[in-house]
Amino acid sequence: MIDFKPEAVFLDMDGTFLDLPKKPERISETNVLKAKEWNDNNRPVILSTGRSNSEFVMALANKINSPYVICQNGGIVVDRNNNVIRKCEIKKDTVIKIVEILKKNKMIFIFNSGDTGYAHGLKFKFVRSWFKRLNWKTYDEIQKLGNCTKILTFGTSKKNILKLRDELAAAFSNLSLHVVSKGYSIEINDINATKGIAEKFVCDVMNIDPKKAVHFGDSGNDTVTIPYVGAFIAMKNSMKNVKQQAKMITYSFKKAGVAKTLSEFEKIQN
Repeated sequence: MIDFKPEAVFLDMDGTFLDLPKKPERISETNVLKAKEWNDNNRPVILSTGRSNSEFVMALANKINSPYVICQNGGIVVDRNNNVIRKCEIKKDTVIKIVEILKKNKMIFIFNSGDTGYAHGLKFKFVRSWFKRLNWKTYDEIQKLGNCTKILTFGTSKKNILKLRDELAAAFSNLSLHVVSKGYSIEINDINATKGIAEKFVCDVMNIDPKKAVHFGDSGNDTVTIPYVGAFIAMKNSMKNVKQQAKMITYSFKKAGVAKTLSEFEKIQN
């Protein structure tokens, strides 16, 4: 248990706040109502996700009355009306070089958390259910490249993902690289686009000491919040290396693990 009552809470979504991933609603009413209760009592609970500021994300933010939303790992920060208040992009020249490396390694990739996936060929198994919802194109169909807030890449073994991460890290000093999806994907952002930097920015906007804030998460892109917030809280379902870095390990994301933890925080005296 942490030793302070949080003045702000930042929530990762997948594997953390979305506790019903296989059901249409994606999230329990228990999690929604508890987060809304905190927001309604001037204790901000804010989504901090690798997802884009999509209709689904913004609808959930409105349900819980979140004042801000951190998207694409800090690449974009928006207010409750989806107005962009902070944006950190990978510049066009770097995007072009990254894509060449991904193509060389025959990787699958998605720009800006969009609905189009690019692959070397289109004959592969849909090993993840959301694959089927994407529009698939070959490398030859890539449109003119420009600045980009995030690139998600996958399509090889865990071992090769680590090799690719190291190759990208050696080639670019201006990127933030996170291995996610249990070791099978890499999220690529600008060096200044991290959840931690974005959360400090939002705390400054709200005039809250970031060291009195906490972040809930389950993967590598959540651990980067550690230098910025008062406590990183890992879900029980997190990978081992993520849990080792956490100040607190809480319940699994399933069955409203976030709501249960927030309820326990309400009992902290300070």
